[in-house]
Amino acid sequence: MQLEQSFHIAAPTDSVWKAFHDIELLVDCLPGASINKEATATEEGSIPLLFKVKLGPIAASFAGQGRLNLDEASNSGAIIGTAVDARSNSRVKGEASFTVSSVAGGGTDVQVKVDHSITGSLAQFSREGIVRALAEQLTKQFAENLQARLPQPVSASDVHGSGVADMAAAAPAKPRAAQRDTSSIDLWTLLKAWLAGLFSSRRN
Repeated sequence: MQLEQSFHIAAPTDSVWKAFHDIELLVDCLPGASINKEATATEEGSIPLLFKVKLGPIAASFAGQGRLNLDEASNSGAIIGTAVDARSNSRVKGEASFTVSSVAGGGTDVQVKVDHSITGSLAQFSREGIVRALAEQLTKQFAENLQARLPQPVSASDVHGSGVADMAAAAPAKPRAAQRDTSSIDLWTLLKAWLAGLFSSRRN
C-alpha cells in the first residue's frame, strides 16, 4: 500500500535537513517507536528498532532493523525497514521516502511517501481507509514532535538588558524535548482523533 503525507515545519530548511540526518532523533519523534536497546544491528549502517502499538485489546511489538539513506544533492532520502511481531507472527516491511524543501516566506515543507506491506494475522487491520487515517495522525504527531525538537527563536521581549536585543532575537533557544509516550502508540485513540477532526471539518 502506498501513502502520501506532507507537513510544514516553522524552521529553516538547513535545520530541518540536518535533523533528518539523525535517525535516533527521527525515531524519538515517532510515537510508539524506540531504539531497541536489547538488540544489535544486523549489518553496518542499520539500527535495531522497536515499534509498539495497541488497538483495543490487541497489542503488538514489532522488532526489526531500519536504515537511513540520504541524497545530499536533492535534500531527499528514505528510511527502509522490516520488523516482526512474534506474538501474532505478523511481519511488516516498508520504505518511507521524504523530500525537504524551502517555502517562500519562510519555513520548510516535508513531503513523505510510504510504501508498506503487512502479512500475518494483523493484516486484517490494514484496510486502506483505516491505515490512511492512522498515517495522517501519526504524521501530525511526528511533525509536532520534530518542531519541538528544533531550536526555537527567542523574541526580543524575552531578553533583559540593553544592546543585545537585536542579536538575541535571531538566536536559537535550546530545543524542547518532544512530548511523547515511549511505551506504545494507541491506534484506537489516533483513529478517534482523526474521526473527530473529520466531523469537525464537515460541520464547518
